[in-house]
Amino acid sequence: MITSCRLRGCAFEPAAPMLSPSRGPERLIRIGLAPNSLTAVITSCRLRGCAFEPAAPMLSPSRGPERLIRIGQWLIALLFAYFLIQVGSSLIADIPLLTKAPRLEQFVDRPRLEPLLSELKPLTQARGNLQGRLEGVRRREEEAREAYATDKASFDNWRSARSATEQSSQNPEVIARTRQLDTQLDQQRRLSAERQGLERQLGDLQSRIDTPQRQVDQLQAKAQTRWQRARQRAEGRAFVFRLLFVGPLLALAIWQFRRFRGSDQWPFVWGFLLFGLFTFFFELVPYMPSFGAYIRYGVGALLTFLGGRTLIRWLNAYLLRKQAEQAAPQQERQGQIRYESALQALGRNQCPSCERSLSRSDAQLPNFCMHCGLQIQRDCPRCNHHHLSFFPYCPSCGLAAPTAES
Repeated sequence: MITSCRLRGCAFEPAAPMLSPSRGPERLIRIGLAPNSLTAVITSCRLRGCAFEPAAPMLSPSRGPERLIRIGQWLIALLFAYFLIQVGSSLIADIPLLTKAPRLEQFVDRPRLEPLLSELKPLTQARGNLQGRLEGVRRREEEAREAYATDKASFDNWRSARSATEQSSQNPEVIARTRQLDTQLDQQRRLSAERQGLERQLGDLQSRIDTPQRQVDQLQAKAQTRWQRARQRAEGRAFVFRLLFVGPLLALAIWQFRRFRGSDQWPFVWGFLLFGLFTFFFELVPYMPSFGAYIRYGVGALLTFLGGRTLIRWLNAYLLRKQAEQAAPQQERQGQIRYESALQALGRNQCPSCERSLSRSDAQLPNFCMHCGLQIQRDCPRCNHHHLSFFPYCPSCGLAAPTAES
């Protein structure tokens, strides 16, 4: 509710609030929320002379220890839910231990695979030996090629330096170094021929390996496919076990919440409900198979539908109850309203009976509700002190308020 301010002389005073035809719980249900017991105490300030002075604070129906105990009860509910969630997560994670997970070795065709592996074993060993020899030959061939290139470059430089001073065609040193280069070329040719022979042997051996290796790969692929299917079935069974564990917990939590949320054990009821909701909608997520999302969101849609139906029934019953209350006599209506509920409603600037907004005049409550006619304030018959009609005693003289029987 938004209040406007207007200037009166030298002071700002709150103007009369806007009236709303809707009741507080009715508006909350319209937007999908349930009414709660929390009361927001709003203190207004007005300017008198040159200073701000707080207006008279609204009365709180709760006692000091009662508020602390209420906070402690909510902490107990949260702690109870937390420890239940920890225990539930451990149990859900350990559920697959009840069954053995399938292994890949169980789905391999051993009678067909063993002979092929026996045939491949010596061939693969021979291929490894040839590959080792081939790598050695390639390394020596590369070393010989590098040595020849180095000696050839050195010889060319040496011969160019000596050709300017003497004839080198018949020089013994030239002939020796030329023969050395020819020897290195012959070594490169032998290594190259050896490398080519090893490569041909390796190619022939690989062709002998390819056929049985292809058959082994086919058998392993079939085993892999069967293993994947078996693992999916095992995961589906584990999810069903988890669902059979979590589903009844959620149903029990909802049943307890509907039956016992108003009892003195409500912190444990709320904690168990939070545990059931968290376990179903969050703990099952890592273990859901492909079809698990349908179950999760389907149950969520069902709970949303049931919650909406409950809110609609609650609203209809609430409107019928308010109509019956407004048809009752004045004294009977006041007797049916709890003292704490009346102070909470007036703290929200609402009528305790019809729960519609009240119109204030100079920040004062009206004597009667303009919507349902409920008496809000009255005068004490002994001292004529003007006070709320819901006070059990006069705040001025202490006279007990008249009851419906009197």
